[in-house]
Amino acid sequence: MSEFMAAAAVLLALVVAVFIWPVWRAKRIIAVNPSTAQSSAQRSDENLALYREHLAELDSELAQQRIDQAQHDRLSAELQRNFLADQDAASERAFNLRGGNILLLSLVLLIVFSGWLYLSRGSSADVLFSQMQQKLELANMQAFRDGKSPDAQPTRELISAIESRLERHPENTQYWYLLGRYGSQVGDFSAAERGFRGVYQRAPSDPGNASALAQAIFLNNGNQINDEIDFLVTRALEVDDKDTTALGLAGIMAFERQEFADAARLWGTAVNQTPEGAPGRDALMSGVARARAEARRQASASGEAKNEQPATQETAGWSIPVTVSVAPELQLPADGTLFLYARAYQGSPMPLVVTRLPAAQLPTTIVLDETMAMTNVSDLLAQGSIEIVARVSVSGQVAAAAGDLQGLLGPLQTDKLPETLTVVIDTLL
Repeated sequence: MSEFMAAAAVLLALVVAVFIWPVWRAKRIIAVNPSTAQSSAQRSDENLALYREHLAELDSELAQQRIDQAQHDRLSAELQRNFLADQDAASERAFNLRGGNILLLSLVLLIVFSGWLYLSRGSSADVLFSQMQQKLELANMQAFRDGKSPDAQPTRELISAIESRLERHPENTQYWYLLGRYGSQVGDFSAAERGFRGVYQRAPSDPGNASALAQAIFLNNGNQINDEIDFLVTRALEVDDKDTTALGLAGIMAFERQEFADAARLWGTAVNQTPEGAPGRDALMSGVARARAEARRQASASGEAKNEQPATQETAGWSIPVTVSVAPELQLPADGTLFLYARAYQGSPMPLVVTRLPAAQLPTTIVLDETMAMTNVSDLLAQGSIEIVARVSVSGQVAAAAGDLQGLLGPLQTDKLPETLTVVIDTLL
C-alpha cells in the first residue's frame, strides 16, 4: 500500500507542476502587485475617454466643413475599430484570469473525486491484501529455513482481512478458498469449514471441493464422522475416484465400520496417488498396515468361531505395500514408465496384479491390492508361489524390451506374505 501511495503522490505532484503551478503563480503576481489589475481597468477607462474625445473632434471638423461626410464616416469607423480591439484585449485578459480559476477548481475537484472513486470502487484493499499475503509467505519460508515453526499471528490477521473482504465480495471464490486454506494452517477449523463450504457452494462439481469441505468438517467435529461427511466423500469420489483426501476419509469410515479390507484398499489407493515424502503419506502407509492386520485378525476370529481353519487372505482382502528403488549404478531413462506386478513364480508370464506410474517417482512405495488384479484374487492365491516384478520400460510398453531396467523378488508364498516387500531394480535387459 505504501508503494501505491508514493506513486500516487508523485503523479499528483506532476499534475500540480504542469497545470496548477502556472495558475497559482499568476494569481500570486496579481496579489503581490495589485496595480497590475488596477492598471488594466484604468486603461479601459482611458481608452473610452480617448474614443469619445476623438469622435467629438471629428464631429467638430465636419461641422466646420474641414472634412466631408464621407471622410467623417471613414475616420469614425476606423476609430471605433481601434477602440473595440483594445476592449477585446482587456476582456480576453479578464476571461483568462477567470478561466484559470475555473481550471484550478476543476483540477482540485477531479483529484478529490478520483481519490474517492478509487477508495470506494477500486482495488486498494486487494493490493493491501496481496502485500500481506506475500509478506506472510516470505516469513513462513524463512521460518522453515531456520528450522522454526511459523508465527501464527500474521496468518490470523490475514484471515481477518479475508473475512472483511468477503463481507463486501461474498461471491469471490478465491477468497473463500484462501479462508479455508489459512484456517487449516493455524488450526482454526471453524474458519476452514466456512471457507471450504463457501467454495463448495459455488463450485460443487469441481474436483477437490467436496473432499476439502469434508476434511474441514471432520477436523472441526473433533475427528468424528457424520452424515454430511459421508455424503461429501461419496460426492468427491464420484467426481474424482483418485481424490486422496476423499480416499483417506473413506478409509476412516470403512475402518470405523470394521470393514478393514476395504479400509486397507482405500488407503492403499491413496498411498499410490501421493508422492513419496508428501505430508500424510507415512500415516496412510501405517493405516494400510494396521487395516491389513485387523482384517487378518477379524478373518481368523471368524474362522475360529465356526470351528474352521483360519480364513484366507482373500477373506481378509488382499493388499500389500511394495517399496521399489533403483540400484545406484543404473541410470533411469528420462521418460521411463514403471510397471509393478505380481505373477506366478516360474509359471505364466501374464501379470495377475499390475499397476503403472512414471519412473521419475522412484524410489517409492506402492500398495498392490485386489483392485489392480487382472483376475480373481482366488486365482492369485491359488498359485502358491508368486514373484514381484518391477520394470522400468523405456518405450512405455508393457512387453519387456532391450534397454529396460528390471528387478525381481520371489518366490513368495501367497499364504505367508510379509507385511511389506522391497524390490530393487538392478538389472539392465
